[in-house]
Amino acid sequence: MRVVILSGTSFVGRAICAELVARGHELLVVHRGQTEPPDLAPATHLHADRASWPERRAEIAAFRPDAAVDVSALDGPGADSALRALPEGLRLVVLSSVNVYRAYESVRAGIHTDAVPLTEQSPLRTARHLDGPEWENLDLEARYLAAGATVLRLGAVYGEHDYQRRLEFVLRRVRARRARIPFGAGTFLFSRIYVGDVATAVAAALERTATADEGEVFNIVESATPSIRLLAEQVLAALGSTAELVTVPDDVLPPDLRITRAGSQALLADAAKAREHLDWRESDPAQALQRTIAWHLGNPPPADDDFAPDDAALRQAVRRQAVPR
Repeated sequence: MRVVILSGTSFVGRAICAELVARGHELLVVHRGQTEPPDLAPATHLHADRASWPERRAEIAAFRPDAAVDVSALDGPGADSALRALPEGLRLVVLSSVNVYRAYESVRAGIHTDAVPLTEQSPLRTARHLDGPEWENLDLEARYLAAGATVLRLGAVYGEHDYQRRLEFVLRRVRARRARIPFGAGTFLFSRIYVGDVATAVAAALERTATADEGEVFNIVESATPSIRLLAEQVLAALGSTAELVTVPDDVLPPDLRITRAGSQALLADAAKAREHLDWRESDPAQALQRTIAWHLGNPPPADDDFAPDDAALRQAVRRQAVPR
């Protein structure tokens, strides 16, 4: 299959490229040219800003694609640019997020509104642009679904090349050999997915023989989700670290540890539909976590040795425990 990958050179996109090339597909990767790592899977490249893609329609059509995958449309106008640039009749797959559900809005508001796990029929949020003016998965989904695309709603993606560094709240403290880590209740549940499993889900959506599921939505998440505290404990155990997670009040947590606060609405989704209709399966989460940790340890960010907020939180916790009740 000849596949156009839109914005596919960074974190999730490079994993998708590697998976599709390994399966024998030929790729045209359309991107700005700002990130083109030497170890990217073999592909033809077209450098162009998303806004200018419609002007490059002839070049994209010359590749004679069978399908296209939009990795980072971001919003409705981004989806429009892609759809105007692509030839008609392609099999389309677009990446979205479980943040389209009303439960995400409730997480931000600190309230409870939805039973979990969330299915593809769960209520969607009404508030727009919760993550900034340039992000709106609800709008990109609407554009792509109208074009008959398969929409994959992802949980929190982790793995190699993760520029958000979702495990850094633990890893930076392990690297600094911190013996005690201030921590909240850590009860929040947020469905996760390994980047390699996103790639296999994309491949499953592209390679299925039936077309009945085109214009459909699928959650792509792991079947079991640890709480934030359990995740931290799993990371520490994988590293052989003896660091202690010390429970402190939420209001004294350092900024990068606020994710460990007591959870409100759970953002826990179910991927049963993808397993049934796409015949997709996740990899072993323990192995995925090991691969993720190995990459992050081998590619650390610039050192941040300011642990004064940690020390202040730990002292505050001791003082509060000493106050007579």
